This record gives sequence, structure tokens and C-alpha cells, in this order.
Amino acid sequence: MITDRGRWFGFLLWAALALPCACGSDAGRPDPGYDVPSSVVRYNLSGDEVFAAVEIDSMLAADQGRTVAERIGAWARRFQAAGTSNYTFGPADGGYVAEGRLALDRRQDCISLMYRCSELGRAGNAAGALAVALRTRFAGAVIDSIVGPGGRVDYERPEHLDYSLDMIRTGHWGTDITATFAGAVLDTAGSSRYAAGSFSYLPQGSLLTAELREGDIAWLVLDPTDRSGSQLRQQYGLVIGHVGIVVLEDEGPWLIHAASRPLSGYYDAGGVVGVPLAVYLARVPKFCGVVITRFD
Repeated sequence: MITDRGRWFGFLLWAALALPCACGSDAGRPDPGYDVPSSVVRYNLSGDEVFAAVEIDSMLAADQGRTVAERIGAWARRFQAAGTSNYTFGPADGGYVAEGRLALDRRQDCISLMYRCSELGRAGNAAGALAVALRTRFAGAVIDSIVGPGGRVDYERPEHLDYSLDMIRTGHWGTDITATFAGAVLDTAGSSRYAAGSFSYLPQGSLLTAELREGDIAWLVLDPTDRSGSQLRQQYGLVIGHVGIVVLEDEGPWLIHAASRPLSGYYDAGGVVGVPLAVYLARVPKFCGVVITRFD
């Protein structure tokens, strides 16, 4: 486990960092709404950097009757369509970690986008999404130990985990269904943290896109044969390096994600953007495939 969190966060511009542990048996169902400190509501739902609560509530009402997965896909599409989310790495100045925010809709990185879409997908209202965030990002913690003066949350809390594969194993961000896909293989490389054979993934060349569904969460696996991917595996123990939400278009599955840089032919700048999943895997050599988690 890496203990120097400042150095850890500063290095992993693409890493899936600080992921929480599961709590409760209703992780796959919309949250009916839970009490959340008023200071947290004020801090996170005020100002221009977050969608207005009345707008969120209206969109959540429109989602009634959809599955959680469909809701998650719908929120990913909304963030992309809004076109107002700049890429801001969480621990950097102005990022959600640095600001102690649960909601920072205009400044996203890949983790905060996944957090926010999955939390809104399980919420009954804007405040309910914050309650989902508190009980998942900091699962098992006493609320008073997380929330500081003015409603800021503390991402240095030990309940806030550091490794994406640990998070996947909790099942809180959907069930890991990767091994059920045709073409799934065991990771034979491992990392300095995980032994070879610790998880299954879908290699880029074996990805049958017809098996994917709207709202699936795609966790991108670091390629051990790529210099950058290998370094992240061996030096930092990672096996997952990025995350996004799958949406289905006529031509197949796309990945909506928070990109830190442009991708020629698809987007000219970072932000919340979309690209065919197969194209992204083919164009970014540090990734060799995906782990898929799915909500009912």
C-alpha cells in the first residue's frame, strides 16, 4: 500500500485512484434518499461548478422506470452533452480531492465522473446522490470523521481505498461479469501488488461489443508489454489505469470518459468526451483490454 498520498496522487494522471469499499445490500438499486449533513448539501450543491439541484431532481424524475445501469448511461450522456466539464485531476488545484468535494460537475477526472454518474444513477434526488457518495467513497466511516467544517470531506481518511481492483472486488460499482464474456482471459502478468491470475479481463482483440450494455462500467487494464503500463504495474502496483462509462450507439459501444488530452479525429481537448471503445483501446497503447462491471 502506498502511504505517501501526495506523491501517489500527483503521479497517476490516468490511474483509477482512491476507490471505496462496498456497504449495504442495496448497491444495485436506486437510493430512496438518506439524511446527509446540511453543511455537505450547501457546500456541494451551491455555485456554478455543479448542476443546479432543481435540474438534477428534474432529470432524476425523468429517469423513473429505468434500471440503475440505464440511469448511469443517461448521466454519462448528459455530462458529455453539456460540454461544460473541464478535465481537472482530482488532487490538483481546483480538483474534487483538493477541494474536498463530492460534487464538482464542471471539473472532472475519470474517477469523479464514474463516481458522479453511478451515484446519481442510484439517487432519488440531488441530496440523495451525496448520501450515496458518503456511504460508498468512505464506506464504514463515521460521518463526523469524514465531514469537516463547512461541509468539506476528507479524502485522506483510511476508509477511502487506493486501488481500483480492490474496489471492483467489493461489487459496489456493479458485479464483475468479465469472466462470463466470450474471450475473457486471466491476467498473467500481475503487478507488485497483485499476483498473476488475480483477475480476468477482455483483451482488446477479443472484445465482442455485442456483449456490452448501456451503463456498463469499463475499467481499462494496463498493458504489461507497454513501457508505461509496465511501470505503473511494477512501481505502483496498479493493474487498472482508467475508467469510463459504456453507452450504446448505432455503430456499437462508445466510452464516455474524462480525458486529459485530445484524441485526433474524435475530440480536440480534454473534458468529458466520447469515443468508440474499440478505437480508444487501439489508439492508446498503455491499455490492453477491459474489466466490465454491471448493475442490474
